[in-house]
Amino acid sequence: MFNGNGYMKKFSIVFLLVTILFSIKVVAQTTSKSLLSQPGISQADIVGRWQINSPHTGDNPLENFQFFKNGTFIYNYETEDDTRNIFQLKGKYRMEKNRLFFTVTSRKERTGGGLETGALGTDEFLFVFDNDSTRVVHYKKPKELDPLFILDVKKTTEFFKIKINNRTYYKLSSDPDQYPEK
Repeated sequence: MFNGNGYMKKFSIVFLLVTILFSIKVVAQTTSKSLLSQPGISQADIVGRWQINSPHTGDNPLENFQFFKNGTFIYNYETEDDTRNIFQLKGKYRMEKNRLFFTVTSRKERTGGGLETGALGTDEFLFVFDNDSTRVVHYKKPKELDPLFILDVKKTTEFFKIKINNRTYYKLSSDPDQYPEK
């Protein structure tokens, strides 16, 4: 026989699942559309050196991008972290509205060396590599990575900053090879 109560339960569960899946799809589409509608930056303005978190420089650069006019880039990790294996990425970039696409063609990394404690007063980090060397690893079949999003652009007389995903970068120079000391 037909059990109305069981049928209604099953119908309610199916209806609820369909509603949840539809809601997730709408939220995902809305998020994608809102990300794509964020302000972009011109090809001319992106060229230069961009440093994370601060427009101020010192002896050693913080993590930074170097964007060149010819569509190539260099991504430099903070040089003070002596235990990071990969410390530089190189490749090509392209922009579509507020999306940055990267194809990494090589990486520079540290190899070998012994791990030691950092010297008091001279090393910022507690652990450092001693007698390490570097090597460049070239990718045989580089592929374009998923895009990063430029979520905010702010240009004033004092600074020019962009937010890439959720990380803020300040333009240090329009010349990507220049690292100005301020």
